Amino acid sequence: MSEIYWVSHSRLLREVSISGWLVNVGPLRVGSGREAALGSSVDLAVIRIRIGDKSVPYIPGSSLKGVYRTVATQLARSKGLSVCSGLAKETCMDWEIPQHGSVTLLQLVQEHLSNRESLQAVRYFYDYACLMCKVFGAPSYTGNVVFEDAYPINEKGEVMEVRTGIRTGIAINRRTGSVHERSLYQVEYVEPGARFRFKMRATNLPNYALGLLAKAIRMMNDGWVKVGGFKTRGFGEVRLEGLEFFAWGPTVSGSKLLAVKYPEKEPDKEVDLTGVAEARNGGIYASGEKAWKVLEKLEEVWDSAKFG
Repeated sequence: MSEIYWVSHSRLLREVSISGWLVNVGPLRVGSGREAALGSSVDLAVIRIRIGDKSVPYIPGSSLKGVYRTVATQLARSKGLSVCSGLAKETCMDWEIPQHGSVTLLQLVQEHLSNRESLQAVRYFYDYACLMCKVFGAPSYTGNVVFEDAYPINEKGEVMEVRTGIRTGIAINRRTGSVHERSLYQVEYVEPGARFRFKMRATNLPNYALGLLAKAIRMMNDGWVKVGGFKTRGFGEVRLEGLEFFAWGPTVSGSKLLAVKYPEKEPDKEVDLTGVAEARNGGIYASGEKAWKVLEKLEEVWDSAKFG
């Protein structure tokens, strides 16, 4: 039997979805760029998408992924792990591998892929890429977690009401500390109380990596992690309501999330969800407070995991 690595997408080990509603407690601004849209009455508009006959604000999945990767990076470093920033030209794929003639990891992986040596390419990626690249992705590698765009729609796909407001700001010259001439600008934001459908899907992640994401989710729900721009001005605080957890696949057995040890040196642990999650649709499901309890148990695996 050929070797299996959880970073490989060639075999399904487990699918996990975490969903709910992101509700902004304070003003929320996810912008569409510095240039105002044609006909816009403000300088900095929120990003919108057309659903049916309505143009509504939404939160791109890429924005959510960026937020979670940043938080996860900080948590991993606080645990002593060496992880890259994930920024362009600063990922693990851009690092040179002296043991292989000072080529980059990207060159090494692509060379073996071009020679149809996919297992060797996966093996090198697993050995030399950091945990953040394995979970969230890197150049030439699709990550194991996906954040869907968060739209203001209900279970029936109907658009929910989203109110926006406009705040006038003043730009300050950082060098002099004084107000810039002609420095007034108008910022559009989503007023508190809007509800955006949230869904995160994770494939093949070990329990400790799910625990890392769970900790980031809890930190967001507790107000430590904010979404969008103007965070230092009080924007971006959100809560996650109606939390749901669902897992299925070969490493889900009864009420347990089995440890994912592919390869065997993985520092993963089994999670017993007896009395917390229930059997449903060929997997295990929890909602509300029980879903938060699932995330708590996964966090414990991350907190206790020992690497290298």
